[in-house]
Parts: sequence; C-alpha cells; structure tokens
Amino acid sequence: MDFTVTDLHKNEKNLRSSVDQILSAVNNVKLKNAASIQSVEKLTHAALMKLGKDALATLVEDLAKSLTTNIDLCKSAAGTLDNLKTELIEVQKEQLQSVKNTVKTEMQSWSDIVKKNCESSAPTLKKMKKVVVSAVQDDARSRNFIIHGVPEGYSEYPGDVADEVLDDMWQHKNHPDVVAANFIGARKREDGRPRPIKVTLQSNESVKLVLAKAHNLKKSTVKTYHTWFISPDRNFEEQAAHQKLVAKLKDNIKADSSKFHYIKDGKVLSVDKS
Repeated sequence: MDFTVTDLHKNEKNLRSSVDQILSAVNNVKLKNAASIQSVEKLTHAALMKLGKDALATLVEDLAKSLTTNIDLCKSAAGTLDNLKTELIEVQKEQLQSVKNTVKTEMQSWSDIVKKNCESSAPTLKKMKKVVVSAVQDDARSRNFIIHGVPEGYSEYPGDVADEVLDDMWQHKNHPDVVAANFIGARKREDGRPRPIKVTLQSNESVKLVLAKAHNLKKSTVKTYHTWFISPDRNFEEQAAHQKLVAKLKDNIKADSSKFHYIKDGKVLSVDKS
C-alpha cells in the first residue's frame, strides 16, 4: 500500500478506537463496586474473562484487522523513508554543484574587475563568504513557497495542509511531492494573524508550477481556500520591495476603483475591468 501521513493518522485513530472498545466492553460488565479500567496497563486477564466468547471474539477480530493494517502501513512508511533518503542525497549533490558553479562564476567576475582596474582592491574573504552564503540561501528559497491565510487550529500538521492544497490545485491527480513543511513564527502572533506555512518541494521547477496554478485557489469549490493565497519564498530585500508594490497597489485601487489593478513582473499594472 502507498504510504501517506493521512493514512497514518487514520490508522492511529482506528487502533485507539479498537482499544477503547475493549475497555468499554470490560467496564460494562465489571463487578459491582469494582474500579473502572481507564487504560490498557490496568487491563487484566480476569477482567477480559468477564466478557462472553462472542463479544471477546468480535473485539479481537477488530483489533487484529487494525494491527494488520498498521503492519502494512509501517512497511510502506519504511520504503518511503528509504526513497526520501536517496532523493535527499541527490538534492544535496545538486546543491553542492550549484554552489561550486556560483563560486566559480563569482571568482571569474572578481578576476575581470581586477584586470580592468588594477588599483581596485581584491575581494576580501568576508565578501566571498557572503557571496557563497547568498547563493546557497537563494538556491534553497527557490524550492520553497509560502501558504498564507490558513486559520490557526485548522490542522496541527502543516504537511497535511500542503498536500491538501496541492490536491485541489492538481484536481486530485499526481502533484509534486512535499519534501518538508513547517509553520513560520510563534504560535500566537501579536498582530493576531495566522502563521504562514513554508513548503519545500524537490525542485524549483515544481515551485514554478505551483505558483503558476496559485490563482486556482480562488476558483476552488472549497470556499475555505478563497481566503488563502500562495507566494514565493522571498528574502528580506524582496519582501521590502513587494510590500512597496502592495502599498502602491492599494493606493491605485483607492484612486480609481473603475479599473482592475494587479502586480506583475515587479510592476503595478491597471486595465479596464471590461
């Protein structure tokens, strides 16, 4: 069977339900004034013997089915983890090669500068480190996208939210695999807004596909998604530039509501609504 986190949570609930049914059945036939059994640790042979054979057989059958499903799910999870390890190694190799190429390009650029102006100082080690760090960070951010507007308490598992959104955008067909997902910031923000969710995919090409389909959330049959939106994972400079664009967009909307205003390619554009 194919492993998904959703199936794992579902099977956990089934196992807990089977155990709860056993405890409930034992407590329903317990002797007068006997203490109620609240956990498996307190379950005894004598308590189980109070149940009739038919009732006990039904409970054992249900528990056996849940355990069998759990075994199959654990095997599938182990296979999935092995595949993820292999994929992660390949991604790390690509990252290393990307850094090598970037450093090589930057070194060539510095060499050209020195040749053109022999009086200019050579690049310092601090500058070179900054170039390398920036290249690695940009490469990592290119494989991320951010989901905004998901209400706090909607789900405690950000990975499930990411899969849910991608399922809707891809109409429940095969969508890019989620490598990682996590909430950004403190659980209770001072401004009261919900925390964004950062989602990591296997490649920047997959992220480009997600961003291209992001507008489909507004057309989803699930109205909850209409207040959510997706953005790239921007650095501080890009965030500041985007905030200025958003401010300009709001000013344009107030100044002329007869037109449709939007942001594209780092510019605020306006067209007639017709």
